[in-house]
Amino acid sequence: MGEIKAYIIMVVGALFTLLSPIQNFMYAMVLLFGTNFVFGLVAAIVNKEPWSTKKALWFFAYCAIFFVTAASFFIIGHFMEEEGQAIAVVKILCYVAIYIFGTNICRNWLQILRPGTAWYKFVDLLYYVLSVKFIERFQIVKNWQEERNNTKHEGHTILDKDDN
Repeated sequence: MGEIKAYIIMVVGALFTLLSPIQNFMYAMVLLFGTNFVFGLVAAIVNKEPWSTKKALWFFAYCAIFFVTAASFFIIGHFMEEEGQAIAVVKILCYVAIYIFGTNICRNWLQILRPGTAWYKFVDLLYYVLSVKFIERFQIVKNWQEERNNTKHEGHTILDKDDN
């Protein structure tokens, strides 16, 4: 039993050593995901929502998928002797996660704050900009949304139409 434990420790140590060039990115993502979880939990408490184990487990599953994906990209790039490009891919992946989870943090933060306060107005503006809501004011986007909604209501998509 002691040999198996030592072997597992050795493999995990080797994996962490291999991933050491992206260590700071992973720490940043743990901080981001933790912040997102806390803001979601506090928003649920403030809004008197019941605890959802399923929702929490899905959150941790998505976090695990992110970390496995980032580590896989880096490891594949490392073994292809393109470590610099692999780090760049992981960095881009982290920026995308920062945008998505940052927007979610702002949405939850708005649910925590009292409307009308200075912080609420600040976070509301931040959420407005991050969620790109201002684009909806452009006429071309309105036309696209109307066309898309009409297509959904007809019960089929463009791909479902028969070309004959």
